Amino acid sequence: MNDDLETMRAFFDRRADSYETHMKNKVEDSEKFYIEVSNLVPETTGVSILDLGCGTGLELDQIFSRNPTASVTGIDLSDKMLEILRSKHHFRSDQLNLIAGSYFEVEFPSEGFDLAISVQSVHHFGYGQKLSIYNKIFRSLVGNGMYIEADYVVSTEIEEKEYRK
Repeated sequence: MNDDLETMRAFFDRRADSYETHMKNKVEDSEKFYIEVSNLVPETTGVSILDLGCGTGLELDQIFSRNPTASVTGIDLSDKMLEILRSKHHFRSDQLNLIAGSYFEVEFPSEGFDLAISVQSVHHFGYGQKLSIYNKIFRSLVGNGMYIEADYVVSTEIEEKEYRK
């Protein structure tokens, strides 16, 4: 794994224990945000979901309330965040395949998922990396599968450079 990803892993591992509290109490309308994200996921029995940068599963908390039979493969750099997710949803262990690693490096099965989702994760990467992961996601979706990206968006390269500072 490259140094940037190792640094990102350490960053999120250090914040894992306070992450949900921060998101729920310090980020405006976060509860509404996660509900809106879950509303984008079709209510389908046994839907197969790839969650990129799943963290502690804030989006999955809401998605499972609408799709209790969903099967989720979650990938995240932070072992500690995955531990929290696994603990919160211990009763869904047969529905969760949690992978500690970079979604750039983990292999995705061809046409293995009905839906892929990324919530506040892809903004950490530049254009070339995004294009690479989007192509990888596309190949992992069944024919009529969908990708949901719930993330920060900027409209110019100048804005992107400014926000990356």
